Amino acid sequence: MKTHEPNINSISEYYVYTPSITAKKLFFYLTHIGYYHYNSNYYLKRSNFHSFLIMLILDGECDVKLNTQSFHANKGSLVLIDCYAPHEYGSASSWKALWFHFDGPLARNYYDYLTEKFGNCVQPTGFHMIYMEIKEMLYFFQSGNSISEILISEKITSILNHLIALSPNDIQSSHEPIKDSISYINEHFSEPITLNDLAKNACLSPFYFTRIFSKETGVTPYQYLISTRISAAKFLLKSTSFSIKEIGAQCGFQTFSSFCYTFKKWENQTPSMYRKSM
Repeated sequence: MKTHEPNINSISEYYVYTPSITAKKLFFYLTHIGYYHYNSNYYLKRSNFHSFLIMLILDGECDVKLNTQSFHANKGSLVLIDCYAPHEYGSASSWKALWFHFDGPLARNYYDYLTEKFGNCVQPTGFHMIYMEIKEMLYFFQSGNSISEILISEKITSILNHLIALSPNDIQSSHEPIKDSISYINEHFSEPITLNDLAKNACLSPFYFTRIFSKETGVTPYQYLISTRISAAKFLLKSTSFSIKEIGAQCGFQTFSSFCYTFKKWENQTPSMYRKSM
């Protein structure tokens, strides 16, 4: 079925399915499935849509907001959304996605487990396998043949179980973005850096980004940033003749007073005392 929604390319298509009572009781089941080519400035905002949603980002990128959490999904990402809660997504640029809404007796348990383990946006190494499973489900509808609810359930189960079986090393958004974030902080600590900026670059929600960053490094992103700035300040205090005010500014502190206060809090002495001790 072709869509006529604003800012969605006419080549896009979707299908609607009403599951049987048996499927609702026993299986994972589809309610909607489609392939969309979103034009620029497409944004969707819903208070609820009784189902769960899996989106594969095939090209481009989009921003997603779930309640108070926001994250960025790039090409190659799998996005998992609880549509029972308020949610929105879209992008100022064009993007493409293969997607399906699903539900079932165990859907909530799978959702909670996966998002607890990996967050709502991952880049799985098995992206192509998941892509093919969804494409096959879409083909069931495109072909016009009768729909096998058992086969649909098997494919959804296969996708979800594949995600559960992944280790953190199989999820790009688990380790690599943390390494990238550390490198970014080390190179840009003198610039204004916010938690939202780091989380967005890592394609994670601020909450989940903070949690896995802390797990990997033992400190929060903010603590790591401040520690990096303090280390840089100590080096400059020992090695240069820059004024303390200049050093504070070079190390990313917005004011001289905040630099002095933070330095003393971390080092138990003021910058001038530290310089004199050297």
